[in-house]
Amino acid sequence: MHNLNRIAIASVAGLLLLTGDVRAGEWPLGRGDVAGTGATTTELAADLSLLWELSLGGIGFESTPVIGNNSIFIGDPDGRVFAIDLMTGKEQWRVELDTGFVAAATYHEQVVYIGDYDGILHALDAATGKEKWLFKTEMEISASPTFIGDNLLVTSQDGNLYCLKRNSGELVWKYTTGDQLRCGASLAGNRTYLGGCDGKLHVVDVSKGTAIGEPIPLDGPTGSTPSVLGSTVFVPTHGGRLFAFDTGTNAEQWQFFDPQLSQEFQNNVATANGVVVATSRNKHVFALDAKSGKVLWDSVLRKRADSSPVIAGQRVVVAAADGRLIMLDLKTGAEKWLYEIKGGFIGSPAVVDGKIVVASDKGTVFCFGPKVQ
Repeated sequence: MHNLNRIAIASVAGLLLLTGDVRAGEWPLGRGDVAGTGATTTELAADLSLLWELSLGGIGFESTPVIGNNSIFIGDPDGRVFAIDLMTGKEQWRVELDTGFVAAATYHEQVVYIGDYDGILHALDAATGKEKWLFKTEMEISASPTFIGDNLLVTSQDGNLYCLKRNSGELVWKYTTGDQLRCGASLAGNRTYLGGCDGKLHVVDVSKGTAIGEPIPLDGPTGSTPSVLGSTVFVPTHGGRLFAFDTGTNAEQWQFFDPQLSQEFQNNVATANGVVVATSRNKHVFALDAKSGKVLWDSVLRKRADSSPVIAGQRVVVAAADGRLIMLDLKTGAEKWLYEIKGGFIGSPAVVDGKIVVASDKGTVFCFGPKVQ
């Protein structure tokens, strides 16, 4: 890769990570941005109403919707990919394939990238759903691809991180971990962080596809996408621990472990404004101080939360397994709003322009926003 391309990649990544936010009106990756923060600066009204719902049937959604150019994109385990109008809730197009989708898609510059059960990454025209190209890995793709400059980073359960050209799907380089990758690739400047089933955090130079130092040992496997805030990367594990590492030195800053709050992390944390928010199968949503790892607040849920939390301005949004969509205060954890549906949530919410979009395990997409006067 030419030096100019390397500089361009680093510049793009640095620009995106200065704010940790996504473009106004977009939630282009499953965790919102290339840093995996699960956060946006957009504020939510104190009282939200259901703007629309669209029932699409099937066996239900397991992934997070992504949003770009006023369209929602989501795939389901039945092999269907949908485009939905954000304002009206009307279906724009659908693609039906002989496969299934549990990973969130990625939207970037009028293209939707989505990986399937069979390890195939599909690049679809965002306006029509027409396939532009595909790339085959050896096993299931479980997370959103990450865009950086002219390239795309794709993880696979075959244990590899692939760097592809966005316009063609041509392979640029491949990094091998030796065990399954279920997480997405989070960016911090010219580095990407990968938490693997090998119980290590891999740090990779995205300009060359080579490791930066030895992989960092964790307490066990992880399928969670790391979250980068400032100079710190946060990594939850199946062992119930949450690690914080310095992105410059890879040194451990702190680790959190409280079996009363979480015995196993199977999802991702959200981080913004010096706060890290996590949900657990132990029926808790809790916040930690990003610098120290100390508990700031803890809120008990009626049932577990399989989905990952989202931070929107001064609010936290949690979609629980019992069908409750809950909005909490970021500073105190106090409940501010609640809506309950039939069914439950596996995938996480997306937040854009004061709206929450979330899909249920019964095959329905919901959009909530300020009450219409």
